[in-house]
Amino acid sequence: MTNSVYEEKTCISKAGEIDQIWKEISESVATAFRMDGEEKSRFKAKNIAKLIGTLPFIARCEDAHRTAVVHLGTYILSVRETKPCFNAAPADNSDLFERLRLISSFKGGDQAIIRKGMSLLALCMIEDYQRDTHLDSVLGKYNPVKEGAFDYPALREKLLKTIHSVESAEIDAILDDEIGPLNYWGW
Repeated sequence: MTNSVYEEKTCISKAGEIDQIWKEISESVATAFRMDGEEKSRFKAKNIAKLIGTLPFIARCEDAHRTAVVHLGTYILSVRETKPCFNAAPADNSDLFERLRLISSFKGGDQAIIRKGMSLLALCMIEDYQRDTHLDSVLGKYNPVKEGAFDYPALREKLLKTIHSVESAEIDAILDDEIGPLNYWGW
């Protein structure tokens, strides 16, 4: 993969560059996971996946390509056959970001941008918890909002405050705080 956009860039300044990086990274990761055409299309259209894959570049992290691929690999494992290993559990209640720990390691970079990106991912996660309270009850699946371990309104307000405190047109173009179907964690 020589001369690719994501190997040459350490700083992203245009949406077109982000889109090109996403196109290259998502294609290589989808191929590595042997996704069929339909799954590959869903993966590439997923705003959460795009944020995970481009955040190291937007934040100008060192070793951004490796970080992006590792984080995307973990994300894919969290929605495929190994999904039960990533489901919420009482052990995750110590911190809202505990379940995101495996995709939150960055070498250098703009910490405010990273904080905004990770807060958006956490917002998507708690919105999923809130949306799924009834379904999780029926399925007998642990849900920290349903169980009262997470105060949804307070956490949502705190995350929105963090998200809005940092300006990043690049992140806002990928994922905003209006959590709709493309922003749900799974695909």
